[in-house]
Amino acid sequence: MTPDACSTTRETLSAEIDGEATREERRLADDHVDSCTACAEYAGGLEAVTRQFRVRSAEPVPDLVASVTARVRPARLGRGGWLRPALAWVAVVMLVQSLPPLLLGDAGGADTHQARHLGAFGVALAIGFAYAAWRPHRAFGLLPFTAALVATMVVALVADVAANGRSAVAEMVHISELVGLMLLWMIAGSPGWPLHARRGGSRHVADGITRTT
Repeated sequence: MTPDACSTTRETLSAEIDGEATREERRLADDHVDSCTACAEYAGGLEAVTRQFRVRSAEPVPDLVASVTARVRPARLGRGGWLRPALAWVAVVMLVQSLPPLLLGDAGGADTHQARHLGAFGVALAIGFAYAAWRPHRAFGLLPFTAALVATMVVALVADVAANGRSAVAEMVHISELVGLMLLWMIAGSPGWPLHARRGGSRHVADGITRTT
């Protein structure tokens, strides 16, 4: 075999590894390798090097299931499952409180427009609490909006009482909203509360799944 033929074949073999050789070039290279011992050895060595650097066994991946599930905060139903019925009852109470302002426009001295807006917020919050009681795994998604709404309500309540615009007794109607927020937070897994301080359940890890009982 001529040196030029061997050189061309070896270039083709290298190009084939990179996926750049044409079908005709591969055919000619294969024919040459079949008849040239030196190029056959070159092809074998090239294949071995390629396999060594391109084909490797998968690196072991540590099992992180236990460590991840240990940090999650799944929805909690509470001892005896009392949290969901309690939140549903709060939703009913709020609905009863908020429907008259929404439908009649009467909310303790507020004008009709403001009363209906207050009633609409109350009804919406009641629906949110009822939905979380029905679908407890959705509680965490409702928590930020509910917390913001109740927090601003508390600020308004304190401002009204400080300005002697409303009595503290009259503002006790908002206790249901605070209770609802607390129940929603507990059902959502008490986010923000240290894991070691959580009560009302014990964690069991089995088959890579964390359960709360």
